[in-house]
Amino acid sequence: MKALKILSMVCFGLLAIACNNGQSLQQYYVSNQENNDFVAVDIPASMFANAGSLEPEQQKTLESIKKINVLAIPIKAENKEIIESEKNNISEILKDEKYQLLMKYGGSNTRLEVYYTGDEEAVDEIIVYGFDENQGMGMARILGNNMNPSDILGLIKSLEKGDLNMDGLKGITTMFTEKNVSK
Repeated sequence: MKALKILSMVCFGLLAIACNNGQSLQQYYVSNQENNDFVAVDIPASMFANAGSLEPEQQKTLESIKKINVLAIPIKAENKEIIESEKNNISEILKDEKYQLLMKYGGSNTRLEVYYTGDEEAVDEIIVYGFDENQGMGMARILGNNMNPSDILGLIKSLEKGDLNMDGLKGITTMFTEKNVSK
């Protein structure tokens, strides 16, 4: 349950990364998706919809989302240094002015940061980056066309009411717990 909550936060808050050496979030994702320390998942927006229960405005918001990219490192005893290194890499990438900070949450042991790219009224990417000293670190990118941040937040509230079907994510949370077994 806790893994699903963290994954949901990571998925719906999202993180876009581009560091001073020109590395973009997409390049970071591609260069690490085959790395065995990471869990990489591309989630189509269609996995979330219980279309019959969504209001027309919610359906329109969901249609503005193309997919969600998730990249995470579940914590294990042997990868704590790797996580610290990757946290530093991501922090450097996020310093690029292209990424606009929406919010920060947490403290030194747990943190969630939400960024966006594009115009405030027509966001093309929402980025959520987070870490927890007991769970690991992860980032997610919500990719779409002309997404409205307030509408996305409304869609997230639908998740709390059960309007979105999260059954498609059950396999993803299982991957986190299976990779985390040797902790």
